[in-house]
Amino acid sequence: QLEQKGCVHAHMDLLKMALKLQPFCDPSLLSRVLEVALEARKLDVAASPYDATAYDGVGIVAIETPEGRAEYRTKQRALMVRVEPVRRDLLSAYNLLLELAFDEGTLERGMQRLPER
Repeated sequence: QLEQKGCVHAHMDLLKMALKLQPFCDPSLLSRVLEVALEARKLDVAASPYDATAYDGVGIVAIETPEGRAEYRTKQRALMVRVEPVRRDLLSAYNLLLELAFDEGTLERGMQRLPER
């Protein structure tokens, strides 16, 4: 609920969560999460001050220029749209874990501790 859906680092963090939830994730979901995490990492590296073009699929996004910032925003938005169904499916796997691991009372008490949106 508190994620910034446009942040490439949040997309990479999905892999960390998917690996923690591995027993409750379909293998195809893990594959999809890995794909979007790698795509996010490539964009992150492309926008870094380092030349990583020697690595397969990594280009350069010159964020120090107006054109480069526009390119980054365009790629960031496209990635956000691509990641959204993966994020929803991963959340479903997480909710399955919660349902299997905790009784209803425990879940309700946990939900009451979340900040208001």
